[in-house]
Amino acid sequence: MNISYYRHILIICLLSTVTFTACKPKQKIVYSTSPVEEKAHNELFSDIITSEFPYRTFSAKLNMGMTAGTKSFNSKANIRIIRDEALQISIQPLFGVEMFRLYMNPDTVFLLDRMNKRYVLESIATLKEFYPVGFDYYTMQSLFTNALFVSGKERIDVSDYRAFSYNRASDQNYYITAKDATSGIDYSFTVNGDDRITFAHLMQPEKKYYMQWGYHNFAVLNSATFPHKMNVTLSSASRKIDAELLFSDVVTDNSILLGLNVPSGYTRTSMDEILKILSPK
Repeated sequence: MNISYYRHILIICLLSTVTFTACKPKQKIVYSTSPVEEKAHNELFSDIITSEFPYRTFSAKLNMGMTAGTKSFNSKANIRIIRDEALQISIQPLFGVEMFRLYMNPDTVFLLDRMNKRYVLESIATLKEFYPVGFDYYTMQSLFTNALFVSGKERIDVSDYRAFSYNRASDQNYYITAKDATSGIDYSFTVNGDDRITFAHLMQPEKKYYMQWGYHNFAVLNSATFPHKMNVTLSSASRKIDAELLFSDVVTDNSILLGLNVPSGYTRTSMDEILKILSPK
């Protein structure tokens, strides 16, 4: 199979590390028509937190579409999350056969490359020494579930509003922004009049890294709303990748078991070796 296909599938997972009942895709989309109101900053922050999608466990099917330059790629995947404990993305490009797996918990990153029978197992603390991108497990979890996050914190509360600057981007949106002191990353959120996050932005100006994570197609699930379409843009000085994630069969609060399992016969490798796959020849 074309190695370029898997190279671009891996990019979404790696760069993002170092972005009920079953719900059918045809479920009615909820559009925001509420204008923004004049709110105290702590009140807005509280309303955003209150509007978050509730779950203890989360699972869904994904259709992933990706464009890099003139090439486009598509794959199916599954995502499963145990809140604040672990998440796993299984990429299955052909007939439901897993080719890659990304597993994360608050301490560890595990990447399984079935195509080459190898794996990466690193602590997040170690990765941050070599790839200081200001990213951690809780950021990743929040991005996939449309939640607010504060860099470097496991949980947020209303008092964290002090870390942000606030603006009204338009009559329909708020814009709140902050900076991660360790990595130098500027991160911000666009929030609509219904207190839903519609965009998350991360930017490292010095290294010219940029990520935008957009949320669309909000639909009602058990009296809450979840975005069934996410658009991700990752860019650096040398490349740009656009991805579309379409969620279906979203299920929450079912029993899920996630674990870090290395198949026998697989060779341990480094993140540097995996990143070579991402570099153009």
